Amino acid sequence: MICMPPFFQFSKLYFRLALGLLLSVPAIILAQSSADSIYVEEVLLIGHKRTKPGVIYREMGFGRGDYIAIKDLEEKVAETRANLMNTGLFVDAKIKYEDWQSPGNRVTFRVEMKETWYIYPVPIFRLADRNFNVWWRDQNRDLDRVNIGAKFTHYNFSGRRDKLRATFQYGYTRKYGGSYRYPYLGKKKNFGVGLGFGISSQREQNYQTVDNQQLFYEDRDNFVYRSWNAFGSLSYRRKLFLTQRLRLEVRRDRVVDSIAILNPFFFREGRRSQRYFKLEYEWTNDRRDIRKYPWDGSYLRFRFTKEGLGIFKERDGMTLRGDYRKFTPLGKKTSLNTSIAVKYSPIRSRQPFLENRAIGFGSDGLVGYQFYVVDGLDMLILRTGLRRELIRSKLTLPKIVFLDAFRSIPFRILVSTQIDQGWAGGPYNEGRNPLANKWLVGGSAGLDLVLYYDMVFGLQYHRNQLGEDVFLLKLDFSL
Repeated sequence: MICMPPFFQFSKLYFRLALGLLLSVPAIILAQSSADSIYVEEVLLIGHKRTKPGVIYREMGFGRGDYIAIKDLEEKVAETRANLMNTGLFVDAKIKYEDWQSPGNRVTFRVEMKETWYIYPVPIFRLADRNFNVWWRDQNRDLDRVNIGAKFTHYNFSGRRDKLRATFQYGYTRKYGGSYRYPYLGKKKNFGVGLGFGISSQREQNYQTVDNQQLFYEDRDNFVYRSWNAFGSLSYRRKLFLTQRLRLEVRRDRVVDSIAILNPFFFREGRRSQRYFKLEYEWTNDRRDIRKYPWDGSYLRFRFTKEGLGIFKERDGMTLRGDYRKFTPLGKKTSLNTSIAVKYSPIRSRQPFLENRAIGFGSDGLVGYQFYVVDGLDMLILRTGLRRELIRSKLTLPKIVFLDAFRSIPFRILVSTQIDQGWAGGPYNEGRNPLANKWLVGGSAGLDLVLYYDMVFGLQYHRNQLGEDVFLLKLDFSL
């Protein structure tokens, strides 16, 4: 028998105690984790027919094998449901606890979905004007200014939330185009690609702004403005809410001689045509609960655009754009929304007429000023609004409606108020537009009807600081 020195006996005892303590740490942590959190044992998907499971799992805030703190569980479930609804793939989604095993807090989740209708061959009945209210008042409801045609959109072409779109429009303005977007490339499904093209011919073209009103040149027998473009895009979505997108576009625009004579700055230097490449980078952090009519969350976007890359040397412009919107619930029935939009043009030389747009175009309108436009290199818009829900219910249609996705119609009726403030301008207005370089204020109050989660109808009263007031219709569809 070999006797070990006391030093080695002590070392052996110390080693055993240290090893036991080390092995007990994970058990202690696991015990604490089990007490304070749940373990996602399984996620069962129910009701998806076309949508691939990988798409659904990619949009969820948790998955099999994850731990979720019990104090965060309700928020995580609500956040995941909002993500699924914001894909536009479902008319309803419910997340339930299928099985909760106590010891260990091992939970199986059951996700029940009702898919929407993905194929929309929609007839086009579109106005040639900026908005419905301009057509109704300023153009005297002229039906000759209506465009007709068809738009085919498939929102889930292969079951991977890929969107295929084709457009054929005939009438006052002719448009032909197509695009395809695939959002889930790569092992982690965080890359996306897009391709598209468009061809447009117009019988009427806005060539100048005077007194903050658009002036048009029209030829009912010939097209006065023609354009075509093609683009490709690459997106990267590392997390659920963060997206980066890079887009490269090439385009050519042409006008008749009369427009170039009426406004030599339409394409600058009296040119009849313009060719250029456009590079655009966009960073977005979208945390809104419902993107079409948000109630809670936030939206932050930065965009950099460079028009003209030195290839054709016919265009040289640069725009920096920022948007921030915050939606804050004040109880269950009321929500406050605030937002800011900023546009700045680092290249201060005079830009082509159509690239000098600010207030009154796209989403950059001010309540009370729907019948005005303000051009400018720079812009600032501040908005504050309050919404109060009056009715929330669901309309169930009879079985004669054969599409299950449309048989149940959730709807809300709300009263809303809003105050907008804004400024737009630059050094090239030449005194002909009194609202340029001036701080503008307008307000509105109205009644909104929200169908499903992405169709909004409204009747609103608007008033501006000029003392003008009017009742207007609001129509906002996702198709």
